[in-house]
Amino acid sequence: IPFDEALANARAVQDRTAGVTIAVEQIGEGLFPAGTGAFSPGAQSQLVLFMFLTSMTAATQLILTRQLGVSRRMLASPIRVRTILVGETLGRFGVAMLQGLFIILLSSLAFGVGWGDPLAAGTIVVLFALVGPGAAMVVGVFSNNPDQAGALGVMAGMLLGALGGAMVPLEIFPEPAHTIAYLTPQAWAIQGLREVALRGGSVVDVIQELGVLVLYAVALMAIGTWQFRRILTR
Repeated sequence: IPFDEALANARAVQDRTAGVTIAVEQIGEGLFPAGTGAFSPGAQSQLVLFMFLTSMTAATQLILTRQLGVSRRMLASPIRVRTILVGETLGRFGVAMLQGLFIILLSSLAFGVGWGDPLAAGTIVVLFALVGPGAAMVVGVFSNNPDQAGALGVMAGMLLGALGGAMVPLEIFPEPAHTIAYLTPQAWAIQGLREVALRGGSVVDVIQELGVLVLYAVALMAIGTWQFRRILTR
């Protein structure tokens, strides 16, 4: 029959024709909770990866500061070594936080990624923003030139990112790789962000992750600032 007539017949019987019922059943456990957005796990991983990589570029600047004599001129002024160390740390912390906030805002506005409890997620981001500069200072003070620091920084950022689940989800890591991943701060940061964003966790639920990140930040900052102070004052 002509198309127009067939269309009219179809519309006439549409309301009294039973629809199709689709039943969905999940077998086993999924990697992520039901309702997880397509971009959420990737956003958390990329946040951790690029915050750390951006921080590691500071290792090169730390050496250039020494080579260009900026550090010596600062010491020649009435500025305490402690003030210089705090300034170097806060500058790198600010860059890492800027990178993190950019990813959070862009992923939220453009892709609808939810980050969960602002206090819990914000605390994880702040602590991880201290871990990256601490690692950068360690690389910077133990490197001999900017090229070496740049190469080591990028290599460390990529290697730790891959090992810590920032490139492939930790949930699919086999043993013993899954256990080894938790030797990196990336794995703890990602686990904490997943708990907050995907499972509705609060600060109390990620207290273990926060504690580990504090230990990493304190240890790396202590080593980096101690060696940097020694270089400045020798």
